[in-house]
Amino acid sequence: MKGNLTHWINQPGISKVLKVLRAVFAVVLCMTVWGFAQHNLDNSRIKEVRIFWQDQQGLHMLKDQDVHAFLGPLQGKLRTDIDQKERSLRKLPYLSEAELCYDTDHALMVFLNHREPVLRVLPERTSGYYLAADGVGLPLKADFAIPVPVLFGKIPLRPSLAQQSRNKGLTLALMVKEWINKDSLLEPLVTQYIVAGADSNALILKTLSGQEIWIGTSMDLSSKLRNLSSFYRFAPADSAPESFRSINLVFKNQIVCR
Repeated sequence: MKGNLTHWINQPGISKVLKVLRAVFAVVLCMTVWGFAQHNLDNSRIKEVRIFWQDQQGLHMLKDQDVHAFLGPLQGKLRTDIDQKERSLRKLPYLSEAELCYDTDHALMVFLNHREPVLRVLPERTSGYYLAADGVGLPLKADFAIPVPVLFGKIPLRPSLAQQSRNKGLTLALMVKEWINKDSLLEPLVTQYIVAGADSNALILKTLSGQEIWIGTSMDLSSKLRNLSSFYRFAPADSAPESFRSINLVFKNQIVCR
């Protein structure tokens, strides 16, 4: 029986058909393996890049298109290690946080927190920069403007990028700004912060009317600001704060008006 089968297979016509079938099977097998590989490859491609701003400000110096341009063209490319891109994003002074991860539908998720500009810093002979609440300088952008108080005086010409400024004047201005932001009466009045003193360690405020408020150094700062707030709220009618050209808080537990 075995001999007959071998004889039948070795017949010229049958042998040729079997060779063709083997070739077809090999091609089908290769196509199947390639198809599976291609399917897995497609599942490894980035389908979409989604950007989520986690802060509540809504007004950002950095726009979605800036982030896309910084990351580069990723849609349709193979999923790669995103740690390096995440580290690069975190180095941008505009961002306080950046986190990248892949979603189950092959989208790259980009979660960002934007620093909030709280002061516009204007050193002499420069266009200046914004200062974030955490002390990081934010370079100006042509397509962004926000109405915040202006900071003048003995201040750094260039922003401290991606790290908190150690300048005493900037630090003091931010401390006062944070306190005043919580005071509903003083916050809309103060429009200018002026760094003064030999070591840039003193501060003067200016109001909408041009009144000067001498804060001095950071010594007893909370007490000075509490006294200022109380004076604006409870001063007698014949000593209204708005009627004075200047208010001096430098002396401990005193308010000197002129």
